[in-house]
Amino acid sequence: MSHPISPRVPSVFVPVRDLKLATEWYANLLERHIIPREHEDGIYIFDFDGTEVILDSNAWGSPSTIMFDTKDIASAYDFCAGQRYDTLTDVFSDEYISVFTVNSKLICQAHRLTESAKSKPAHALLSKIGHVLIHTDTLNETVEWYETFFARSAEPDSRFPELHCIRLEKGAHLLFDDKRLCESGKPVGIIETFDLDAALAHVQAKGATVARGMETRMGVRCFVFGDTDGNEFIVCQTDV
Repeated sequence: MSHPISPRVPSVFVPVRDLKLATEWYANLLERHIIPREHEDGIYIFDFDGTEVILDSNAWGSPSTIMFDTKDIASAYDFCAGQRYDTLTDVFSDEYISVFTVNSKLICQAHRLTESAKSKPAHALLSKIGHVLIHTDTLNETVEWYETFFARSAEPDSRFPELHCIRLEKGAHLLFDDKRLCESGKPVGIIETFDLDAALAHVQAKGATVARGMETRMGVRCFVFGDTDGNEFIVCQTDV
């Protein structure tokens, strides 16, 4: 029997205070049209190549949350129950998804896509989330937890070899940071770009907060920008 947790991160939930204002801000940053939604549920989805960003006004005041994927919600639930994790909620289902939470992480099986979740053209300069960051003060324990959760081993990251990474099959990989990359422990993930200088000029022109400008972290040239709610992303040059 295959492992019930799929090796991918389909979404990260970014907490925002005012959904309308945050949606307008990201739409301007990514130069996307806002698609009106039939039902108001406190979220809005921006698709990237492989891993999407979901603005979530229901989670304001909390850290960003990673959604993990499964093709069989019952098997995924049984697996997590067998691990005796600290917290495990019941499964919630509607016409779109079945979902439960384990240790503040969402496990989701999609039944059908909402209109805003359907793929849209990526922005030329900010197209792909290459890594989702796992901030931790207990590195070994955290890495071991995710290795068991995915049934995959961590390895040195190709870009930040001092840090451990779990490579996933589609979308963002998981990068574990014990404040060597980000002292603040705030950035949600690493966005890849084919032109780092142009990407910096673009986000500055759009009014994003870029405190230090271009910098070098762990030998990698990058910059960090923030949205109006204090959520941050690192931007690095893609290797491809």
